[in-house]
Amino acid sequence: MAGYVATSAEAYERSMGRWSARLAEAMLDALALPPAAAVLDAGCGTGALSAAVAARDPDAGITGVDLSDAFVAAAQARVPGARFATGDVTRLDLPDGAFDAVLSLLVLQFVPDRAAAVAEMARVAKPGGLVAATMWDLVGGFAFLRAFADTVAATEPDGEAFRARYWGDPVGSPGRLAALLTGAGLRDVAERDILIRQDFVDFADWWGPWASGGQGIAGAFVAALPEDRRTRVEAAARRAYLSGGPDGPRSFVAVARLATGRRGA
Repeated sequence: MAGYVATSAEAYERSMGRWSARLAEAMLDALALPPAAAVLDAGCGTGALSAAVAARDPDAGITGVDLSDAFVAAAQARVPGARFATGDVTRLDLPDGAFDAVLSLLVLQFVPDRAAAVAEMARVAKPGGLVAATMWDLVGGFAFLRAFADTVAATEPDGEAFRARYWGDPVGSPGRLAALLTGAGLRDVAERDILIRQDFVDFADWWGPWASGGQGIAGAFVAALPEDRRTRVEAAARRAYLSGGPDGPRSFVAVARLATGRRGA
């Protein structure tokens, strides 16, 4: 069973990138960063959060790190004034206490050692600096992807294992991110929901990026299927999307969990 795939920035933008950009804005609304802050985008992906920071404050000093060479290149092209590098968020090649704010957008669910990642985020924050992480609430607040996971769990031999891999260990569920930040020794830890709405023109708009791009978790699962099973999954997913109605627009509420904390003096 394939895991998270991050090899094509263009395909990622068609599937999840458009929603990452929207969530990045909502995250920054909640954080209110200081002016001209030194900001680390830990697990920067294609640069949605870095771009949002740069648009709000051209004087911000932005550094981004991600495992995917393709995503790092896309982020650099998107935010030319920032500094991006390929790297592992669990072993940051950055000095202690270098950043006013260390941010993570939609990353920790897919990091095998989350505690190590958050410890590194805390390490590179300045004394009193902000550490913040956001992740979709896959179990209770991400209906558009849950519909896919439940479909393959019901129809595919390895579908239940796929669902359990991500929905059985949901770091975006209430309390999980806050516990990670507290475990890293951060103070003033708090957690809250961020709600956005995700809109799709029709079934093809919902399904197409997964079927053609192979990115993320759903796209990787679909891409690994043999043709006969892929056709079966598509038909079942269509029924889930339509839910007895005609094809056309659908709108889903998406809930992300935001946790914040401060490094001690």
